[in-house]
Amino acid sequence: MLSYASKLTESPSFVGEEDIATLRECGWSEREVWEITALASFFNFSGRMEAASGLPPDEIPEDAAIAEAGGK
Repeated sequence: MLSYASKLTESPSFVGEEDIATLRECGWSEREVWEITALASFFNFSGRMEAASGLPPDEIPEDAAIAEAGGK
């Protein structure tokens, strides 16, 4: 799934039926394949709109208490 999402992000014109078939072989349902595609596409779109509009990138506050931020 992550390989597919990366390919969809980095080189969408190369995504083909074989990529979808691989997801199915790994056990992803038709609905889940659609959801993976929709979510990756949405975040690619919104990220590019954000970058093109000049908005600053998201930042994690220094006092955030989440592991990903190195917080408490």
